[in-house]
Amino acid sequence: MRDQDNTERQVRVLIVGGSLSGLSAALFLAAKGVECLVVEQRPGTSVHPRARLVTARSMELFRSVGIEEAVRKAGDPGPIGFVVVDTLADAHYAPTGNHHDETLDISPTGMRLCDQQQLEPLVLARARELGAEVRFGTRFESLVQDEDGVTATLRQADGSATSVVRCDYLLAADGIRSPVRESLGIGRHGPGPLGRSVSAIFDADLEPVIRGRRAMAVIVKRAGSFLFARGNSEARRWQLGFPLFEGIDSSPEGLRERTRELVRTAADDPELDLTVHSAMAWESAALVADRFRDGRVFLVGDSAHAMPPAGGFGGNTGVQDGHNLAWKLAAVLDGSAGAALLDTYDAERRPIADFTVQETMARIGQSSTESRATVQLGYCYPSLWATVPCKDACDMADGEAVIAENPHEPSGRPGTRAPHVVLDHGGRTTSTLDLFGDGFVLMTDAQGELWQASVPGVTVLRIVGPGDGTPGEGPVYVDVHGTFRALYGIGPGGAVLVRPDGFIGWRTASDSVGARDRLGAAMLALTGRAPAGGPC
Repeated sequence: MRDQDNTERQVRVLIVGGSLSGLSAALFLAAKGVECLVVEQRPGTSVHPRARLVTARSMELFRSVGIEEAVRKAGDPGPIGFVVVDTLADAHYAPTGNHHDETLDISPTGMRLCDQQQLEPLVLARARELGAEVRFGTRFESLVQDEDGVTATLRQADGSATSVVRCDYLLAADGIRSPVRESLGIGRHGPGPLGRSVSAIFDADLEPVIRGRRAMAVIVKRAGSFLFARGNSEARRWQLGFPLFEGIDSSPEGLRERTRELVRTAADDPELDLTVHSAMAWESAALVADRFRDGRVFLVGDSAHAMPPAGGFGGNTGVQDGHNLAWKLAAVLDGSAGAALLDTYDAERRPIADFTVQETMARIGQSSTESRATVQLGYCYPSLWATVPCKDACDMADGEAVIAENPHEPSGRPGTRAPHVVLDHGGRTTSTLDLFGDGFVLMTDAQGELWQASVPGVTVLRIVGPGDGTPGEGPVYVDVHGTFRALYGIGPGGAVLVRPDGFIGWRTASDSVGARDRLGAAMLALTGRAPAGGPC
């Protein structure tokens, strides 16, 4: 008999789906003090490695919520990229592409390799520590939304008791097949399904053929497979990926036996002893939802965009969805922003999903013209640049906004990630990125003391050159390498306004006449309280 629990649970935000995207969204919301409940039908976090690369941008976001070092410890430094061999016993390994982390000089974190089954528990633990509630063994059944909120019906994964949750907003992080998205009738566009593959986890002593070489990702031509080093040097495990062609036995034991055959072929050792722990079939696809919002429901992660693993961008894009949305929900819920701010989630993140899917597909065809660093750190929000009022002349001179720019040559204009600048504050080395997250920040230079107390609700910080001293009042940070003004595209007395998510919302090259009024108008637009692009 199925039991019905008629007690209605009240929560600010309900997150359906407790994989990497859903847990990350909960972590970012909890860090903002927003009450949230995550429900996940699985009994716990992922037991399969799945995603491996944590991009520099995702590492920066994890740094902002206090788990950067934990991710580093659990992961592996690389190298990044594939090598190509006939078998693992080859005398020489031929690298493909650039194995260097191109972000190390433009990010305080760089990228990291960390398997998803190791990363998810870190995100989960920190989210719970900050107040998020996560309930495993619970699946989504249905939802009804109205002007004031969403009522969701949930059921225990064993099919027994149901429960009702009333929330202000619901986040659908429930995967590629997303029951929430399907219930809302949201379509998808893109290339579509790309074929079925198998991912298998195994243990074997491959050292006799690898011979100490750093082979983190290998294309093994004779086996027609991909080999990935999982875990880290202290606890190494291996993953084999191969296409699931027609006629291959797809039963659990059939996939295990196929894995054994291919691993022995890859190692050029028909007698190799190995243990296959799991082998699962999965379908790759390249699809983006036609809209990321329906009333009070938002799509994040795979429910919003599915992409093949090439480049390792899929899970990271989901992490960044949650971060973009979390500060906006927090601001609307605490009354510091208008509800119109939430419209910017779809306007900003959907074009990024389209761009990232295109880049992933280009990498499969080896036709991408964008660097890995550009996809990680150079993506932009053209809608932000297009709609912010009172643009400075320096912004207009740059022409129309683009979907991505070279992060090694940042423009500093609205809609772009605020560049990393090395700072010294009281003898402690930090980054400009560490200044963002708690609210809007206005950064100016040694000549910008007149910006103090310019707009309520904005923290004003002064970034001074090594020889400028510390004149005036307010928090002062020393620009160690003297690059602040150049990277942010401002002159003496200029200022740049950065949103809580670390994206530039407005700037002025100098403290010109009317600049403070333009800043005030920009703040109204950036917090959903004035018509976008309205009068200054």
